[in-house]
Amino acid sequence: MTKINLIRLNIFFLLISLILSIYLLGFKYFNPTNTSWLFWGDLPTLQTGWNYFRIDDWRFPILSNPNYGIYLDNNIIYTDSIPLFALFFKIFNFILPNNFQYFSIWFLFSLYLQGLISYLIIFKLTKSIKYSLVGSIFFIFSTIMIHRVTEFPAHFGHWIILLFFYTELLNKNKKFLIQNLVILLSLLINFYFTLILLMIFYLNQIYNLIFKQKSISLFLKECFVVLISVILAMYFLGYFQISPDDGLGWGFGFYNLNLNSFFNPLGETQTEINWSNFLSVKPLQNGEIEGFSYLGISGLIFLFLFLIHIFFNKVNIIFEPRAVLLITIIFFLLSLSNNINFGDANIINFPLNKYFYALASLFRSSGRFVWPIYYLIFIIGIISIYIHFPKKSIFLLLILLSIQLFDLSSGLKHYFNGKQYKIESIDDDINYEYWNTISEQFENLRLLKPKNYTQIYTELSPILIRNFFKSTDVVYLSRVNREKIVKEKYNVKNKIINRDLSQFENTLFVSDDISNVNYLYHNFNNQIYIYKYKNMWLLSKKKILNFEYKDLSYFFEIPILDLNYENILPILNQNLPKLGFDYDEDKKNLILDGKYGVINFRLTGDSCKKDKKIKINFEPFYNESFLENHFEIEMNFKKKDIKLINNSIEFNFKCVSNFTNHLKITSNKLFSQYDKRIGLNRLKRSILIKSIVIY
Repeated sequence: MTKINLIRLNIFFLLISLILSIYLLGFKYFNPTNTSWLFWGDLPTLQTGWNYFRIDDWRFPILSNPNYGIYLDNNIIYTDSIPLFALFFKIFNFILPNNFQYFSIWFLFSLYLQGLISYLIIFKLTKSIKYSLVGSIFFIFSTIMIHRVTEFPAHFGHWIILLFFYTELLNKNKKFLIQNLVILLSLLINFYFTLILLMIFYLNQIYNLIFKQKSISLFLKECFVVLISVILAMYFLGYFQISPDDGLGWGFGFYNLNLNSFFNPLGETQTEINWSNFLSVKPLQNGEIEGFSYLGISGLIFLFLFLIHIFFNKVNIIFEPRAVLLITIIFFLLSLSNNINFGDANIINFPLNKYFYALASLFRSSGRFVWPIYYLIFIIGIISIYIHFPKKSIFLLLILLSIQLFDLSSGLKHYFNGKQYKIESIDDDINYEYWNTISEQFENLRLLKPKNYTQIYTELSPILIRNFFKSTDVVYLSRVNREKIVKEKYNVKNKIINRDLSQFENTLFVSDDISNVNYLYHNFNNQIYIYKYKNMWLLSKKKILNFEYKDLSYFFEIPILDLNYENILPILNQNLPKLGFDYDEDKKNLILDGKYGVINFRLTGDSCKKDKKIKINFEPFYNESFLENHFEIEMNFKKKDIKLINNSIEFNFKCVSNFTNHLKITSNKLFSQYDKRIGLNRLKRSILIKSIVIY
């Protein structure tokens, strides 16, 4: 190919990708300084992760991002912020505007490479410039790629799969090294791509060993080199900042592929986007949108040619037909998972051993493993037409492209000019001057009850995107150190219970749990300032300058109970001051969460003329037996002697009429699901409180 032709080729794909990018985003959202479209769905954490990463020092591992996720060993990998671009643009951060986002550039970049690489594959197999240009358009308008534009920009990088396919067409001397480099490159985009490429590589290696008598020594050498290089790269980048078992989770068998996916044009279950002008949408089970892989009318014709090729043809197209069959079967079965559905009918659903399920959960959204099959169908279909109809191939392909584009235009119209991002923006309701003033006084923004992905995060994401605070644990991460986040949750709570407010230094806490805030209000009078902001509370040790401190006492009144309220638990389950408890929605009971739990309540004067007895009825959370020495009870800051009878704790106390009574429960026998090897949850539980009765 001449230099002139190469320049023309690049200009062609740049123009096509630019036009399509602007079509999808519109001029407004394509602007790299416009972040307003990133306040939707899962997108805010992408920009927030990048913003904290860009202003941080260079660290090791290289993708570490500790200020976005204090104490969580966070890494920009786990915000899905496309590390490849994050690293590149961080180098030039000193000249970039504060509101810079690179995700619109990523769409342009990915569309460009999607077209160029698909062209190179087809040209390598046909040597026809015109045929390759026409064929590449099918890949630029890939449904499975454009479908990802609204929620997971990193998953837009399907060109990495095509690039790996292209390496199979290279000279044998170069192929292995370049394939290894492509796999390493995928680590800088998204780990799902790495898993896909590794599986293709190893399946092809196994095929060559069995059917092509590849030497065992070379087989072992290449497999070992790839594995070690990937592990070392993951270590260098910081993948192991989160332990492997924290990568385990729920979802395998839910986010899977439906058997109707190739011919089902349903692109979005909530808004019922129909990608076809010819076919009607078909039912899907919950979660199966992850397996969306509508081929289009012409794509279904390619599917027919694909099946003929792998079963009856001996011509090699990238891989040998039997190798393609092996890859297709393995990826298809993995995509289907253990829960196989056709439309809304369940065909097979077989249980998995818990250890096998844990391994399978690494492939949580298994429906995504249909991606390489999708592209193999198009590559082999397009090349089959060229092989079998050489004189009419360009004519036939143009007809098929016209049909395909007309068919898919029904789906594309739903993405025109950023339609998918045009929601009622919470950005309009944000007083940025207010938050700028606050951030001048506080370095950190933290949750009173640390947790990954809360409603608070959703509401405050526009604030976080603008980096008003030096660090925060108000985050949304794809993977999180479960042990550390639970440990910090208990650390915050225990310090408060033990009247240690040191963690409030230079830190603004935020909470949407009024019972927890109520506890701080009544137990730290004049030591904690509380502000109301929308549906949440801001808590600090110092007044926020230039803002009026309003009396909020009417929010925090404690009802005075009399003896008619023998079981005070229904009242406690509302907004009475308490800390260290979760509410069981099903059983309407309290769960002691962690070692300590505290409750405040009041009784009428008449009720306090005589000493009282409290009886706490409970059941073990994990069917454990309890003894007296497993519990400590304090009433009004005095330790009480207790009796334990049939899962009931009893003790006497002298109540304080019309004033707050302070009950503290301490449990020394705690377990989590993880401790019991029955789940991944690290929350430490001991008892479920069924009733609190006052005699």
